[in-house]
Amino acid sequence: MPEEAALSHFAKRAEGYNRSARWVQDAALIRRIRDWSEAGPNAEVLDLATGTGMLAASFRGRVRRIVGFDLSPEMTRLGPDAWDQLVIGTAELLPFADASFDACVCRQGLQFMELDRALPQIRRVLRPGGRAVFCHLTAYGETDKEAAFHIQRLRNPARRNFFLPEDFPRLMREHGFKEVETADYFSRESVAQWSDHGAIGEERMAGIREAYRSASEEFRRLHEVEFQDGDILETMKLVLVRARA
Repeated sequence: MPEEAALSHFAKRAEGYNRSARWVQDAALIRRIRDWSEAGPNAEVLDLATGTGMLAASFRGRVRRIVGFDLSPEMTRLGPDAWDQLVIGTAELLPFADASFDACVCRQGLQFMELDRALPQIRRVLRPGGRAVFCHLTAYGETDKEAAFHIQRLRNPARRNFFLPEDFPRLMREHGFKEVETADYFSRESVAQWSDHGAIGEERMAGIREAYRSASEEFRRLHEVEFQDGDILETMKLVLVRARA
């Protein structure tokens, strides 16, 4: 089952998760998401797929209440001081009353969810006019998506969804969100660091390296691929989207 696959994957990754990519602890990215939420001192905020609490911790003390929500107990054990409240569960059935939050943020979590169930739940628990702010890895576009999605699949077999940049505004509008805005964010990453995260074996890591070596010139150009000292560097594209309930 998808939930069991995700639980297993993140149980293996938990210990080293905060070191698994540069974007995980990127203070500028975290600040951008927090600022986009427009959550003030009286706001109640839900951090969906909170993981080790890196994003949630940036809200703590700045808002009335930050609630972390995640499927994986192993991941959340690494951030005991990140939340005012922590809840374990699935995003497809959020255990909160309607209109409970002023903002919901989610960084790199939607790819593991059944979106046609999770997005209505997010909208339900937001107060009228509340902000949803998401940030997720995407391909650059149609020309690189086949190779990008292949690499993402090798890296994370628990992943359900693979995104193009335009998918986010479309999904938000389809599920009744309003005032949809997007912004691109780029992160220069080490493929060795990004792939050796503890949840996949050498065969998959070798497959990832081969995918970069055999990638098209267009893929290499877009991703600014650089082979350097036994590692591969690339510029990954993340898309931020915000909207109102």
